[in-house]
Amino acid sequence: MVKSLKIKVYDLNNKEKEEITLPTFIFSADIKEDIVAKVVNWQLSKKRQGSHKVKERNEVVGSTAKIYRQKGTGRARHGSKKVVQFKGGGVVHGPKVRSHDKKIPSKLKKQAIRILLSSKLKEGKLKIIEKLEMKTIKTKTMIEKLSKLGISSATLVEEGEVNKNFMLSTRNIKEIDLLNIKGLNAYQIIKRDSLVVSLSAIKKVLEQYGE
Repeated sequence: MVKSLKIKVYDLNNKEKEEITLPTFIFSADIKEDIVAKVVNWQLSKKRQGSHKVKERNEVVGSTAKIYRQKGTGRARHGSKKVVQFKGGGVVHGPKVRSHDKKIPSKLKKQAIRILLSSKLKEGKLKIIEKLEMKTIKTKTMIEKLSKLGISSATLVEEGEVNKNFMLSTRNIKEIDLLNIKGLNAYQIIKRDSLVVSLSAIKKVLEQYGE
């Protein structure tokens, strides 16, 4: 069984710079959509505020006096206007403030990243760039460079301190996200069509998601 594969490294002008070897354990994992779905749902659950709330009967402000006499009215017997049957009354079994966060194994999170990296590579949507940096701040130039790379929607991943000129050149481009390798996550990978990773960030990926 082949334990490694070769992939080309380009610069921002789409010129080939070198060829590196990557482990199949990370970049040729079996595609298991159920694992990715679990991790993405976990991430989205963590983002939910959980601040939804309705008033129950004991929280409704109002008179405690009996609303009308017990007998002789022809209507059902009622003592309080705070009950669910009346407009403005409490809500039964309504949403309460709570956390939507849930725990999943760290192994599952790592496996989801391996699956998505393998999927992007298989689809030809993973690009390794020698350096994510610009000498000047120029959004137009950045758009031209991304166009040369065949990219219109992408998550760009860098390791360490992000080059300021590069960051400012990309921040106003629609459907282009730039993040540090520490923030790499399953949802962000599937959010954009392509995944562009710097050479230094790929080395960090090998450390974090290796065997």
